[in-house]
Amino acid sequence: MSTPETGLVSGAGTIMCPFFQESAELESAAGPFGELLARYRLQPAMGKRGTLTWLYGERGKPDALLLGLGEAASFSRERLREAAGEAARAAQETRKDNVALTFGALLPFAATRATELTSERLAADWTEGWVLGGDQSYSHKAAAIPTSDPVVFLDDNGTADEGAAAIAAGRLRAEGTLLARQLAGEPPDVIYPSALAERVQARFADVPVEVKVYSGEQLIELGMTGLIAVGRGSRRPPVFLELRYCTDPSLPLIALIGKGITFDTGGISLKRDNNISDMRMDMAGAGAVIGALDRIARSGAEANVAVLVPAAENMIGPDALLPGEILTYANGLTVQVGNTDAEGRLVLADALLYAKQIGAQQAIDIATLTYSVVGALGSRIAGIWGGDSLVRELCAAGERVGEKLWPMPLVDEYESYLDSACADSSNISSAGEAGAIVAALFLRKFVDPSMSWAHIDMAGLKEAAAAKGYIVPGATGFGARLLAEYVMTAHRTHK
Repeated sequence: MSTPETGLVSGAGTIMCPFFQESAELESAAGPFGELLARYRLQPAMGKRGTLTWLYGERGKPDALLLGLGEAASFSRERLREAAGEAARAAQETRKDNVALTFGALLPFAATRATELTSERLAADWTEGWVLGGDQSYSHKAAAIPTSDPVVFLDDNGTADEGAAAIAAGRLRAEGTLLARQLAGEPPDVIYPSALAERVQARFADVPVEVKVYSGEQLIELGMTGLIAVGRGSRRPPVFLELRYCTDPSLPLIALIGKGITFDTGGISLKRDNNISDMRMDMAGAGAVIGALDRIARSGAEANVAVLVPAAENMIGPDALLPGEILTYANGLTVQVGNTDAEGRLVLADALLYAKQIGAQQAIDIATLTYSVVGALGSRIAGIWGGDSLVRELCAAGERVGEKLWPMPLVDEYESYLDSACADSSNISSAGEAGAIVAALFLRKFVDPSMSWAHIDMAGLKEAAAAKGYIVPGATGFGARLLAEYVMTAHRTHK
């Protein structure tokens, strides 16, 4: 879908109007919304959150789509993004073009929320939701709905220059998430470790990001024990990606670590589900950190960040990792492999050790790590473990962008579930409970005490079955906006 532009609402064939329940009670309003008030008997029910109401114009007059935001007192920028996503799909499905946007129903309420309800900020949030909600990169169907080419006009509550800047900012915020979706959602014969590396090199060729790709003997030299072991069974060898972006070396180095299992069969501990095609999305964590860096770098944000991606296929083959093997990590810790389908933690362990090696003061890993977190938190919120201060800051960043996190405990008493008779640790719990917590406890073993650390388990959010708000079917891109938001604001706290 094209980038929205600024212009005059009067030239539109369809006017879209985000709409509070109270908006119908306005006695007067200027601009396009005032025209709607004069032409139609608007009802508060039309402003109920999630309600879409088409109003059809007379000959020569534009149609209108009212998008309910609920009560003004409960307004959030996330609601506007959701409404924009719904509007984008409505425009596609009805083949509407020359679409205009008016904030006339919102701005009368701006007096009490001036910092939030400015036309520029609203335009950026709308654009972000519009672009994400109209995304059809997930569809490989021959009969997919053609993407319309709408133009969103900013009405005269701000200058054209201000509107263009806001719209460009919204588009930039969305593009990192689109990248995360595309990487995680591609078929596994398209994205595999070396192909992921090539895609990343091409993507960042025009921005000041240093991309290093380690493979073969280089992985041995780096001590990437878990990554080598997990990738051993595939004809497509593993790689380790290191992406660096730094505008100020005096800033604390933040390592963003994304699990990059481009396809997960479970290995010798084979998965038993009827349909495991979604295991191409076991690299959704990698997509999130790469998408986050895309936004950070392209916005020119002040930051010092390293993105680390251990990428491999977990396959069955003559050389595949076997249950019972004992791996010795770079820090000397030995791990007995109890189950090869608990491979994500094996490769993340390497990355956490490497984060310390490059001098990271914070390490944040994100992964589709356990099924048990889905049972605990469902498909709308991810679990987070780690140091209290970092967890709070990440949760706050998630709230601001609509990617919610729920703090989870690191229960020391459960660490005994990882005991092994012949190694320092097993990679799998001996108990049938608290799987997500035990996985986080395993990762903690590889975190240097000098680093602040947080672990995000996003297993329940990697994929959506149906469209809702700005979420579309397929990979969600969860985490890209959250991590970008955190990194882009962290320097204010830590500088």
